[in-house]
Amino acid sequence: MFDYDVTRREFAKTVATFAALVGMPKLEVPDLLAAPNANGTVSWGMVGTGSRGMELLRHLSKVPFGRCVALCDIYPVNLKKGVETIGGDPAPYEDYRKMLERKDMDAVLIATPLHLHASMIVDALSAGKHVFVEKTMVFTEEEVRAVKEGAAAHPKQVLQVGLQRRYSLLYRLAMEMIRKGGLGKVTHVRAQWHRNGNWRRTVTDPKLERQINWRMYREYSGGLMAELGSHQTDVANWAIGSEPRSVIGIGGIDYWKDGREIYDNVQCIFEYPGGQKLVYSSITSNAHFGPTEQIMGDEGTLELGLDGPTGKGMYWREARAKVTQAGSKEQWWEGATVSAEAQQKGVPIFPERISPDQSFLQREMTYAKRWLVSRGWYDLKEPRDPVYNQMEHFLLCVRDGLKPVADVNIGASDAECVIYSNRAMDETRRVYWPQYENNKQEPAKTKVKKA
Repeated sequence: MFDYDVTRREFAKTVATFAALVGMPKLEVPDLLAAPNANGTVSWGMVGTGSRGMELLRHLSKVPFGRCVALCDIYPVNLKKGVETIGGDPAPYEDYRKMLERKDMDAVLIATPLHLHASMIVDALSAGKHVFVEKTMVFTEEEVRAVKEGAAAHPKQVLQVGLQRRYSLLYRLAMEMIRKGGLGKVTHVRAQWHRNGNWRRTVTDPKLERQINWRMYREYSGGLMAELGSHQTDVANWAIGSEPRSVIGIGGIDYWKDGREIYDNVQCIFEYPGGQKLVYSSITSNAHFGPTEQIMGDEGTLELGLDGPTGKGMYWREARAKVTQAGSKEQWWEGATVSAEAQQKGVPIFPERISPDQSFLQREMTYAKRWLVSRGWYDLKEPRDPVYNQMEHFLLCVRDGLKPVADVNIGASDAECVIYSNRAMDETRRVYWPQYENNKQEPAKTKVKKA
C-alpha cells in the first residue's frame, strides 16, 4: 500500500484535471481493438523472414482468423526459423513468384530489403493478392509512381504499409487532441531516434555480408532515414496535416569506420507549405534520448514516444494559452481548464479512456491510475502492441473489405520524405518536392499573435 500524504482535495482536483484534459468522451478515435466477426479465415504468405519478418510472424501467430500457408526467403537459415515460429507447416519457397501462383493464398506480406519492395508489391497485386509491405514503402521516386499506379489498377485489393504508429491508440488520441485544438496552431515538430550501437549483424560467412547487412549498403538501403526516420516523418506529416515542400540536411560516416556506405548520423530540416518545420536527428553513438517526437503549437506541446510494445505521451499547456468560456466555438473540450500542473509539469495522455458503460468503481480506478501516473508511481501502457494492431487490422481489411489506416498514399508521402532527405544530404542542397520545384517562393508565414 502506498504511504503518501495525499489529501482528498488534491486527489479530487487532479481527477478533475484528468477528466478534462484526458477523458474527452467525444473523441472520434477509431476502435482498433474491436472483436472481429467470425467471417472466415484469411490465408496468407510472407516474403522475407529476417529480423523484421520474424517479429511480424510472432504477432501474426496470435491472430485467430489468419492462417499462414507459405513462407519465402532466399536464406535457408531464416526460412527455417520462420517455419518454426509460425507453426502449422507452411510451404517453404525460395522464389516469391512461385509462391504468388498459389490459388489458396489471399494475401502477401513483404518484409524484404527495401530495394525489392516495389517489384514485389506490383507482382503481388497483379497476381490478385492483397498486400502488406513494411516501411519504407519503396526505394526510389520512380517506384512511388509505379506502386500508386499498381494500386489504382487493383482498387479492390488492400495495400497497407507498416507504419505502426498509425495503429497506436496513444498516437491516435494525440492526433485527435491536435485536431480539436489542444495545441492551438502547430508550428514545429522536433523528432529523433538515437541509438548507441553499430547497427551491424554478425556474419559467419563473408560471402553473405551484403545479404545479411544489407542496411549498410546504398544498393539496397535508404539508411537511417528509411529504417528509423520514416516512422517519425510520418508522425510529423500526420500532425501537420500535409507533406513537406522542401528539405535540407547533412549526414556523415563519422563514428563507425567499418566499411558501411550509409550515414551513421543524419540531421534534417523539413519545411511544410504553411511554414511549419520538422527538425529531425538520428545518431548511432548515444541512446539517451531514444525515439521521441515533440509536437509544438502556440497553445500547447505534446511529447510522444513508441519503442516496442509500449508508448508514452505527455501534454503541456502554454501559460499564455487562451482559456475560453464554456460553449465557445473555440473551446476544444467541454469544461476544460488550464491547470498549473498542465503548464509546468505536464500531464500524461493515455489510450485508456472513461466510457459511459463503465461502472462507478471502474471509473474511479481509471482516475486513480491516471493520478498515480502523474506522480510517477505507476506506468500505464497501451493495451496491445501497435504492431499486433496493424497486423490484425490488415487481415480484417482483407476479410471484411475494410480500408487500411496506413494506405498507399500515406506510404507514398512517407517514402518521398526518405528519398528527398537522402538526396538533400548526398547533394548538400535544398531539395524541393516536385510540385514546388518551379514555384520556390517562400511559404506562407505563420501569423504572429499580438500580445
